[in-house]
Amino acid sequence: MSSLENALAMYSKKFSGYTKNTFKIQPSGKTSGIQANDIVTINLPSNSIVSLKSFKTLFSAGITTAQSADNNQRLPAKIDSLFSRVEVLVGGVSVSQGNSFYNVLRHAKDAVCGSKTNPVSGHSEIVRLQSTSSAIPLANDNPEYFPGTNTTVGSQFISTTESTYCVDYWEGFLGTASPDFLDLSLMGAVQVRITMAPNTILTNSKGSEVVATTTFADNTAVSTFIGPGAGTAEYEVKNFYALIDCISISDESLDAILADQMSQQGYLPVPFKNYYAFQQSHTGSSKFQVSSQSIDAIWSMYRPSNTVTGTGTVPTLRAHSVLSAPLPVSGYVVNPATTRRGSTVEKYVAPAFCFSTLGSETTYQLQINNAYIPQAPLSGPEIASYTASNLPDHEFFPEELTMAEYMLTSNVACTRLDMPGSSDSRVASGIDSRSSNVACSLNSTGTNFAGATFDSLIFIETTSEMRISSGRSIVVVN
Repeated sequence: MSSLENALAMYSKKFSGYTKNTFKIQPSGKTSGIQANDIVTINLPSNSIVSLKSFKTLFSAGITTAQSADNNQRLPAKIDSLFSRVEVLVGGVSVSQGNSFYNVLRHAKDAVCGSKTNPVSGHSEIVRLQSTSSAIPLANDNPEYFPGTNTTVGSQFISTTESTYCVDYWEGFLGTASPDFLDLSLMGAVQVRITMAPNTILTNSKGSEVVATTTFADNTAVSTFIGPGAGTAEYEVKNFYALIDCISISDESLDAILADQMSQQGYLPVPFKNYYAFQQSHTGSSKFQVSSQSIDAIWSMYRPSNTVTGTGTVPTLRAHSVLSAPLPVSGYVVNPATTRRGSTVEKYVAPAFCFSTLGSETTYQLQINNAYIPQAPLSGPEIASYTASNLPDHEFFPEELTMAEYMLTSNVACTRLDMPGSSDSRVASGIDSRSSNVACSLNSTGTNFAGATFDSLIFIETTSEMRISSGRSIVVVN
């Protein structure tokens, strides 16, 4: 019967002895009073079969600096913006060392692949009231309706006991290791180390009008959201813990399969996606080099150099706009009791995660040794079509993404170098750069916006493999 189509087949299968439960894990260090640049360490349950993709962290977060009517300080959009690095160690060995731009990678991929942030508990966006005319001041508002936050003056604690925010989607080892169910009894103690981001990721939302005739050097609209003498905002995280699903299988079929594979192959392979990050001042060419068994994709973007420096004030917000005051964004409303399909608010992108084109005349092209990809340089609008066809399998541009928003706040380029479908089939098909000197560069031509300087951010997506052998020994092949 198995040779018939599913619509005609009259057979079924039964798998017995499977159970699942969810366990709560407290960090090994402090669970509250966590601030910028602190490291949170979570030990996964040993001798258990866990679902890595079910791993999630929950916590309360708020602004600890003084609030005022002129300085409505905000947590960033996407609550995992608070995580600058995510590392995984097995038996003290770094399996996935991460990089210092984990939160930037999350924003970049979400910009062109659609948001993976939990819309209920992930603090998915920053929005505020908008005026129908640039001459009318914009009132303070805070549509962060979470228990434990002050809905009048920003992301401020009221209660310290709730864990209202949740991070349940992960790049790297936690989100891509295959198989999904991993038997931790075969390896040493598994630790997840999360480094908190600096305070420069925070923003504010002062109730001030946006002057339509004022623009940045890169032609994005200026938002005069800086409160006088506001000072630099600081955040704090409390009541931090993690959840993970553990499974149990009563029969011995899984043990037999694992033992058979280990005896035949000598090890159990666990492939996963790994990311290397490069940041540098971009002046027409940004060079980088990675040694990997499989370079699968190259993600690149630019940020104005002065947006992430940090000054005596909270960084300015950027608008989803074109050479003018911010535009209404459908689907965001202040009052949660009203319909979601309103157009009475504006959505903003924080400076640390604002990816702008270099200028109206600039182009994009990668160089790998003597090969140019694509063969001819692409202009800004052409990059959008090129990136759309190079996104990971089953990923597409979000429906609400416009060309204006792509060029000014979501200008992320992606070049894929592996075979389509290879991620689903656990095949490493990208460029093998281990035995040869592969020199790469991100090249651009044309003139930048007058007076603006930009940093390039380049993420190299690779396939790494953790090999589990007898005696709980592991080897990582990058």
